[in-house]
Amino acid sequence: MPNFEELKEVCGSNEFKDCFKFIFAQDESENDGMVMKITELCNGLRQKISKFADLIDEGQCISHFDATAQVGLECLVKAQARNGEILQALIGALDLARAIRDEKRHHVMLMEVRD
Repeated sequence: MPNFEELKEVCGSNEFKDCFKFIFAQDESENDGMVMKITELCNGLRQKISKFADLIDEGQCISHFDATAQVGLECLVKAQARNGEILQALIGALDLARAIRDEKRHHVMLMEVRD
């Protein structure tokens, strides 16, 4: 994060409102990027969970006949549970990032009102 002298140079203005507006606009943009990235991660994890569920269903049919398959299936079930926990954590982060989106926009608007 640059200091105010660097911000003044980047903004092309010596006014603090322009510096703050730049900071808040960057923050808003970063938040939007984070929302997009977390959404992508959630979607990818949902696909993985779906595939693991199919493998678990299929594995339950064959694991009774093969000890290695039984151990692998147990590990897959544990991995599936952890994937669900990770997904819930990502959803929580996504909800928070979306919730503060309005707050971040409000900061930008406050500086625009000062124009």
